[in-house]
Amino acid sequence: MKRLSKILREIRKSLLLILFSCLPLFLQAQVNLPPNDVGLTSINDGVAGPGILYEAFLGSQNSTKLTDANGDEIPGDNSLNNFLFINHLAIVSKKPMLNGFPVAEILIPLVNVGIEVPPALDESEFGLGDVIIGAGIQWPNKKLFGKTFFHRFLLNAILPTGTYDEENLVNVGSNVWSIMPYYAFTIYWDESNTWETSMRFRYMWNSKNKDPFVGLGVEETKPGQAFYVNYAASYNLGKEFRVGVAGYFLQQLSDHEIGGNSIPDSKEMAFAVSPAFFKQYKTFMFRLTATFDVTTENRWSQAPFVNFTFTKIWPK
Repeated sequence: MKRLSKILREIRKSLLLILFSCLPLFLQAQVNLPPNDVGLTSINDGVAGPGILYEAFLGSQNSTKLTDANGDEIPGDNSLNNFLFINHLAIVSKKPMLNGFPVAEILIPLVNVGIEVPPALDESEFGLGDVIIGAGIQWPNKKLFGKTFFHRFLLNAILPTGTYDEENLVNVGSNVWSIMPYYAFTIYWDESNTWETSMRFRYMWNSKNKDPFVGLGVEETKPGQAFYVNYAASYNLGKEFRVGVAGYFLQQLSDHEIGGNSIPDSKEMAFAVSPAFFKQYKTFMFRLTATFDVTTENRWSQAPFVNFTFTKIWPK
C-alpha cells in the first residue's frame, strides 16, 4: 500500500509538471504575494483616537478567471473560493508621542482556501493564517489646509505562523516573513464632515521561502516586492450612514524568484472598484464592500470579493 501511494504521488507530480507548462510562470513556481490587507479597508480608514479597538473581518473571495502576464484569461475551468475571518485588536495609547499617539496592533486570521486548476490541482485547506503585528503613530483630528484630517503610520510584519506543508500545492500560510509599512489618512472636505476621502498606501517586502513545494526541486523561492493602495470616498446621508465607492490598486515591483532566479513576466497587478457602505452607532461601526477587479495580471480576477467588517471601540 505504501508503495502504491508513493507511485500515485509521483504520477500526480508528473501531471503537475505538465500543468505548470501551461500556466503563468508565477504559478509554475508556486510563488505569489503573501495574503495582505488589499481591499480590506475602506471608508474612514484613517480615523482613530486613544482607546482599544476590536475588529472582525468576514470575507469571501470567489473567481473563475485566472489571468496571465498580459491580463488575458487562462483557458479552463479554473476556480478560487476563499473564506477568511480576521480578528484585529489595536490599542492607541493616550500618552502623546511625536504630536500623536502610539499604536500597537495584532491581526489573527482563520482562512479556508480552495483552488481548482484542472487537470491536476483541486485542493482546499483550512487553518490559521499568518499573524500580523504592528506598531506606529496615530494623529487624530488634525487640520490640513483647514480641513479635518486624521492620519496614521504603522510598520507591520507578517509572521510565518500560518498552516503550511511543503508537500501541499495549496497552503493557508505563506512560509515567509514580510515587512509592510503603511500610511493611511481620512480627510473631511466640509465643516459638517459630509464628504470624506480615505486612502491607505502600503509597501510589501518579502523574505525567502526556505521550504517551497517539493515538486519544484529547488531549495528556495521568493515573492517579489509590491506596492498597493486602498481607496474610498463617501457621502454622509445622515446619522453617520455613509455610501460611496472603494477599491484598490496593486502593482508588484519586482519579479518572483525560484531557485535564486527571477521569473520573467511574473509581476502581479490589479485594479478594483466596489460600492461601499458605512454605519456608525455610538461605539460600533459596520462596513460592507463587494469588490470587482476591473483588470488583473498574473492573478485571480475577483468577482466579487465581499467583505463585512464589524468594529467595536472602547475610547480612553
